[in-house]
Amino acid sequence: MKYALLGTTALVAAGLATSHAQAAQGVQLGIEGYYAGAAGLILDQDDGTGDPGQHTRDVVFRQEVEVHFTGSTTLDNGLTVGAEIQLSGQQSDDQIDEVWAYFKGGWGQIRFGDDDDASEQLSYLIPTASNIFGVDSPSFEFSNNHAGFTNGVFQTNTTVLDISDDATKVIYFSPTFAGFNFAVSYAPDSGNQDSYSYWSGPGGTSFSNDPGDIQDVFSAALNFEPEFDDVSLAMGIAFSEGQWENTGGVGNVETTWGVTGHVDVTFSGFTVGANATFRDNWQSASGADYWVAGIGGTYNWDAWTVGLAWSHGDYEYFNSGSSSDTIDIVEFTGRYDIGPAISLDAMVGYNTLDAGNGTGHSDDDTWEAGVGFYIGF
Repeated sequence: MKYALLGTTALVAAGLATSHAQAAQGVQLGIEGYYAGAAGLILDQDDGTGDPGQHTRDVVFRQEVEVHFTGSTTLDNGLTVGAEIQLSGQQSDDQIDEVWAYFKGGWGQIRFGDDDDASEQLSYLIPTASNIFGVDSPSFEFSNNHAGFTNGVFQTNTTVLDISDDATKVIYFSPTFAGFNFAVSYAPDSGNQDSYSYWSGPGGTSFSNDPGDIQDVFSAALNFEPEFDDVSLAMGIAFSEGQWENTGGVGNVETTWGVTGHVDVTFSGFTVGANATFRDNWQSASGADYWVAGIGGTYNWDAWTVGLAWSHGDYEYFNSGSSSDTIDIVEFTGRYDIGPAISLDAMVGYNTLDAGNGTGHSDDDTWEAGVGFYIGF
């Protein structure tokens, strides 16, 4: 009888230990993400000589998908701890896009991992009616002006200033005070995403003279979103700076920096916004600059949203005698929300590249159209 009691007590103790171990496993991850698909149609294309360009096509299918593993838990002391891992379905060599953990309380949030810097975290895009199309960092763009042209986002414009890209960094987000909030971030090296060193083990560090990399990237952003009864206002400004690592060549520069700002107003179903970005020394061996600016507006009623927007980008090159390529994009966009986070999207647009003398690029004028869908989960 005594042995049976001891045995039962041991089983109960083991059960309690197992229950405690399960409770102490930490954050349980769930699944979120999105799937987007689109069909593009080139209505007319001119490469500057009256021809559409060699071996190009008029119809193209595109898709983009990401799966996000997310989770958080709030501890007894009120601290919230969480993590997010983003898996890219359409990728070349970066299967895990972004991955980070965070600690959050009444004092704000600290985030550590591979994520966008402070300037992008608080940035707004030029307004568009679509979840997938637009004149500023869209998911899909169908013009062919990207041949030989590299502005970081190929054949479209972007007002997003993200010098460190998704490099491993630390980010602090403030609480909101009277409509104001800010964020700051620091990345030791822009080239160290997925920074486990496969050739030297976890103790390895990245080199400080890698060509094309930027080190000691500091970024700060400030937003102001006051509360009004019938009008929503969002204003913001951000700054980033870093040091090019390999500066031994003739004409090379050490520092690159940029500034970006936005203003958005929403009232009676209308949203109107303007954005601008300037980047100094965007090429490591140049001292060349670029700037992007644009304006857009949308109108929403019931499940429908329509919009019209324009963006202009001016990209200066060192090896072109300070000549610039310019991209102008105008798009009319539309969206029909068929359910929560599910939409049908469409656009008609004009995308033109005016190549500067000495840049080695070709002019391109494209009239395009697209239809697609977005599914959030």
